[in-house]
Amino acid sequence: MKRSIRFLAVSLAALFTSHEVAACWEPWYAPEEYYMYRVYESDSADPSPLREDEENCREWQRLTSPDIPTADIYQAVYKMPLEELERVETHRMGKHDNPFVAWIAQRDTALLDFLLLAKTNEYIRLKRNSRWYYPSMKIGARMTLEEVAEHALSNREPRLRDRYLLQAVRALFTLGRYESCIDLWESEVSRLPADNLMRRLIEPYIAGAEVRTGQAEKALPYFARTGDVGSILFYTGQGSKNVSTVDALSLVCQYAPNSPYITQTLQSYIRSLEVPDTFYPCDTAAIRAEKAKLHDLSMKMARNKETEVPAMWYYTAAFLSGLDGETSQAYRLLRLAERARSNPFIDASIKVFRIYLDARTQPCNRAYERRLFQQLEWLDKQIVNHLTDPVRDETTHGYKLIRCASFYYWNDMMRRIVLSEVCPRMLQADQTTRALQLANMADNRLLGVVGKQEVTLVTTDENGDSRFVQQVLPLDKYRYSGEFNAFDYSNHFFEMIDSLGTDAAIAYVRRVQRPQTAFDRFLNARGYTGNDYLNDIAGTQCLRAMRYGEAIGYLGAVSEAYKRHLNVEAKYDPFAVRATSTENPADFKFAFAREMHSLEQNLQTTREPNRKARLMVRYAIGLRNSFDRCWSLTQYYRGSCYWGQVCEKRDWENDRYTRAALARAEALVRQATALVTDDETGADIHYTLCNFRTVARRYPHTQKGKLVRGHCDHLADYHAEKVGRR
Repeated sequence: MKRSIRFLAVSLAALFTSHEVAACWEPWYAPEEYYMYRVYESDSADPSPLREDEENCREWQRLTSPDIPTADIYQAVYKMPLEELERVETHRMGKHDNPFVAWIAQRDTALLDFLLLAKTNEYIRLKRNSRWYYPSMKIGARMTLEEVAEHALSNREPRLRDRYLLQAVRALFTLGRYESCIDLWESEVSRLPADNLMRRLIEPYIAGAEVRTGQAEKALPYFARTGDVGSILFYTGQGSKNVSTVDALSLVCQYAPNSPYITQTLQSYIRSLEVPDTFYPCDTAAIRAEKAKLHDLSMKMARNKETEVPAMWYYTAAFLSGLDGETSQAYRLLRLAERARSNPFIDASIKVFRIYLDARTQPCNRAYERRLFQQLEWLDKQIVNHLTDPVRDETTHGYKLIRCASFYYWNDMMRRIVLSEVCPRMLQADQTTRALQLANMADNRLLGVVGKQEVTLVTTDENGDSRFVQQVLPLDKYRYSGEFNAFDYSNHFFEMIDSLGTDAAIAYVRRVQRPQTAFDRFLNARGYTGNDYLNDIAGTQCLRAMRYGEAIGYLGAVSEAYKRHLNVEAKYDPFAVRATSTENPADFKFAFAREMHSLEQNLQTTREPNRKARLMVRYAIGLRNSFDRCWSLTQYYRGSCYWGQVCEKRDWENDRYTRAALARAEALVRQATALVTDDETGADIHYTLCNFRTVARRYPHTQKGKLVRGHCDHLADYHAEKVGRR
């Protein structure tokens, strides 16, 4: 997945739109950048060698005894060093710890002789293929590679002949005797059955031999039968033919329609189309032509009787149609995929794609909501049931979840479908509460399943210096004191709730506290719905909307412990014009809300003009500071970067709440100065606002006027009309 810095815009149209900006320190991923197409488990080991190893062990089991576990055979054939097997051959140990070795040492020494030859062959080849090998080096084996090849060719025992042929070809190839490899194929190996394992293992050597003898064209069928798309592209690229990935894939499908390498190539290629590289735009006409060829190949393979999993190919065709915006065609092909022969892995991928198509196309009505509920229940079970220790470890100790990077397919798919498709459409349908419930689940479900979240504790060492300590704590049992929350205020859910407005935030909190449907309860149980967290968000929204009475109710319900978990602090007194340090009380938001609400009530009841003017100025100062110097009262972050997350999340200085608050503060100051009837009160107000020149000129005979006139260094006129501006 390409790395790009993304952020969420405030407006509805751009809420989930990706934009590239300068990097801060870590990349952040938008939900639509998660890869959805899946026909191959890319996190697993290469399936072809594993399958061949297991098949080889089963053949060894048939040559010996069905009572010998294949695990013991694998240990002897693939893991046991040559030196140990030589000791077995020398002493003929009948009571070896490995039952397979004990069997061949006592009951079938022909198998022991072959295994010794094979291990000697691999031992020498490994030495010779080293970059440090030189011809005069002593390898220290019981025979030379020439002797290995000669011995392998001379053994004609029928049951082991194909195995000796493989050893002969490997030795001859390492010796550079490519013509001899080709001759051996044509005279004997090619007559083995097509499904013979030894023949399949020999084919790559013959392909390499053909290339090295200048017959690259003849090597292509061998590469195709082994599914080696990379070699096909490499060697055809050296000639006159211009073969694309789809062409090479078609050739593999012709010779080996069920090669495990097909799925790897398909997944890699389609994912390059799914999330295109925006830094290096490609020729769209060429891309369209390749997609059309791949679509035709997919339909051909889906109808091919030799195809073991036709559902995979119908799914591929449907996905390609979906990429082109052909929704009806994608649905039609997806129905064919759902009815075709398949396996559980492909079935799950098909179901994910159907959920995605529904999310993109279905109207946001009650019928779709019922369907979405069922689909999310299924997707949630996949998240829970497929959880692995590496995923748990990354979730609790790593930073991929914080950066929204891809590391768990099922969680990725829930986030991509919900955050990039369902939530924006719910917002467009004016279903903001449901959109917030869904976003909360998408952001926090994996943390809830794992049960823990990593936080950073700010502690003090013996020298009094602050230091950061990583610690994993239960999600619902934070030890709040002194903690820095590195996740809750930097995810999609918080971005959404913090940008939709106060009414939307309050409506969501009320719905969480009083769920109405089974879907409500399902979503609430899978999000992060702690009362402290939600009440603090709602209360902060109320502060920003100047709804101080409501803010008191929400902020007063926040626990004392959680108030120290807000990632922000009160550095300055919000009611001081000049920057005046404060002691940073934990309940600074609640105290501010109470003071502002008290001022509002007093303004409504006070009739004496001079006292009312003083109250208006204090209210205006607090209002202005809460959006400027004391910004932590109304928001959770400030500046260009927040904990390696989305950079420049929102233009705080120009949002509607900020503009309204600063305009009101400016108007209140003008009203207050016009309302004053007493010179001493007027002088006090202008002195408080630092309008020293105005005090000296307009009120020279007052106490403040005399003070200013006696301290000429302070005659700097900060006009009252500017109190609501930056």
